[in-house]
Amino acid sequence: MSHPYIKVELRRLVSDRAAHICEYCLYPEVEGLSCQVDHIISVKHGGATAADNLCYACIFL
Repeated sequence: MSHPYIKVELRRLVSDRAAHICEYCLYPEVEGLSCQVDHIISVKHGGATAADNLCYACIFL
């Protein structure tokens, strides 16, 4: 299954909403250690690529 494309505007909305802090561990994003936008419920399990199903997550998860 291919990864769904998440538009730049939606990625920005999710990262700004989270104040650039991982929504799981609450560790702030710092240079060299970036976060990514991730699906809470995966697409293969029926999750939508929508703001209410996306979170900002660090690389430790």
